[in-house]
Amino acid sequence: MSDSPENPATPPALIVFQRVVLSEFRNFSRAVFEPTARLNVISGDNGQGKTSLLEALYFVATTKSFRTERMPTLIRHGASEAWVRAELLEASHAREQVATLSPGARRGLLDGKRPKRLVDYAQRTPIVAFHPGDLELVAGASSVRRRLLDRVALFVDAGGYDRKSRYERALKERQRALEERGERAPDLDAYELLAAEEGARYQLARVRAAEALIELIGPQFARLAPAGLRLEVRYVQGGSTLVQDFQRELLARRSKDRLRRAPSYGPGKDDLELTLGQSLARSHASQGQQRILTLALKLAELGCISRARGFPAVLLLDDVSSELDPSRTGAVYEVLRTSASQVFVTTTRPELFPTPDAQGSERQDFTIESGTLRPSR
Repeated sequence: MSDSPENPATPPALIVFQRVVLSEFRNFSRAVFEPTARLNVISGDNGQGKTSLLEALYFVATTKSFRTERMPTLIRHGASEAWVRAELLEASHAREQVATLSPGARRGLLDGKRPKRLVDYAQRTPIVAFHPGDLELVAGASSVRRRLLDRVALFVDAGGYDRKSRYERALKERQRALEERGERAPDLDAYELLAAEEGARYQLARVRAAEALIELIGPQFARLAPAGLRLEVRYVQGGSTLVQDFQRELLARRSKDRLRRAPSYGPGKDDLELTLGQSLARSHASQGQQRILTLALKLAELGCISRARGFPAVLLLDDVSSELDPSRTGAVYEVLRTSASQVFVTTTRPELFPTPDAQGSERQDFTIESGTLRPSR
């Protein structure tokens, strides 16, 4: 990773994991992980714990998993709780995060103190993860792409994203009123006004997130894709950023929503429409094209969050080289080589990531076998 006239010095990452301790997490009874500030390559056979290690980093940063919503499955079989403690360096300031999971609760501590909300905890250490399940960003339901928009909105417009929970509560009460008391229920006007006020502001956060993603995804896709493969991204907006328009639509859709048993208007109907050439990527992209496009989306997410925070977010790449031909793997490596983020890569074949020009602590390799982590050089 030496510098050259064509590759000016990449500034060091301003937030890095320095030491991570795992306890009763997935197949790890206990593990201590001391990564380098730049590129960390974790190798091992399938099923040994590579993905779980990245998941632990994501968990301690967000109190969530990037691969399941069934959080109790993160606790090692037979244990009563799991926890991950991370010592981080942010600029020149050392700090600590601890995330704990028991069957009934998730808890996060920032330097020993509990934040008011878990969303405040999740904003402290920006982190982006790619894993094979993320191919659903291209081929899956629109709800997966809406979650991507929300992850970006959390950083680019936190105030608007914060309206999401209040908007969803108001919608839930509106739907209950419709189904239990009908379209003339006296409390519907109040619920719809509240939903319109909160929903319009939340919709604006989604718009800003979509604009940020669309700005960055094109250049990222161009870096990874074969020459001549054209990408178009269109944001399909499900609601309005104007309170009056939002409220008017909710009123007009009462009958429809009562029969559907779900709202038909608002940010919950948003989508990102991805087109390769003349065809929708969702139905026509090959596996290799899906992976390239997904990577471009994740790198755009990384860029949006890094720009919003003012420093590079941490990047986790799980099994990134699978189903890519050598030239595309080389393109991915070039992105990693020039990234200012602290990067973690898992692979069954570490030779796929040659770094002959890496200096000293710029790269660290680790191996995992049966939940045991060791530096490999």
